Amino acid sequence: MNPSPAAPLRGIVLIGMRGVGKTTVGDLVAKHFNSSFQDLDALALRLLGASSVRDVFHTQGEQIWRDAESAALRKFFQSDAFLQQQASRMRAPFILAVGGGAPANPSCMQLLQEARMIGWRVVLMTSPIDVLVKRLSIDLGDRASLTEHPLAKELTQLARERAVFYSSLADAEVDGSSEPATVCAAIAALVFC
Repeated sequence: MNPSPAAPLRGIVLIGMRGVGKTTVGDLVAKHFNSSFQDLDALALRLLGASSVRDVFHTQGEQIWRDAESAALRKFFQSDAFLQQQASRMRAPFILAVGGGAPANPSCMQLLQEARMIGWRVVLMTSPIDVLVKRLSIDLGDRASLTEHPLAKELTQLARERAVFYSSLADAEVDGSSEPATVCAAIAALVFC
């Protein structure tokens, strides 16, 4: 992951399927760099004045959620914190985790591509479907089902549909199957490659 001289590293965006560990690992990476971490889901919920992604899906629909994701992402990249970080050229990269479906949202994809041009690097976290199923079976968290299929079939379908979006955005890829500390170390090492 080598930022070009014209675009010094501003931050790292973690993408990947739900259950891969973006939020857990993102928080660890931010602590590693003594930096800041944000989760796009939390930013979108705040924008909507809602407390649950699942509730938004059930009461307002997926499109409202996708619109909130893109609005929150736009606001994040335009925020004072982001501009201050650019201005001060901090060595510690800001860390952002985005929901599994955000990269497939055309407006989010465009914002992420634009962010890459100014120094944000996108890291794709991957895990085999059986690992994701095991994790999500233990703790589904605040995740809405997107299909009527059982979890394994849904994740397989979504992974297939999102693969092209993930691969077109990713500057690097790490295996999210390991313990969070190991994945954190792998992502931190990418910054210095």
